[in-house]
Amino acid sequence: MNQTVRAASDADGLVNEMRLLVQTGQPVSEVGDRERLERTVSTRVATLLMLLLLMIIFVTSAVPDVGPSLAKVIQAHL
Repeated sequence: MNQTVRAASDADGLVNEMRLLVQTGQPVSEVGDRERLERTVSTRVATLLMLLLLMIIFVTSAVPDVGPSLAKVIQAHL
């Protein structure tokens, strides 16, 4: 397997090109509408809480079905 090694001057050139790209890049735009950001965050938090509530409801509704059948399995092995 033949691998080429960059010369130090090539590596310096690559670093300089990358530095130039970073310096000439577009600045990150700041969020101008704080109310929109607040609504977005609030919506995501509400969605997460709703999904958590639904998961809790489904898990707790399945527990009564699992409990007696699990007790029968344990009793059968005793």
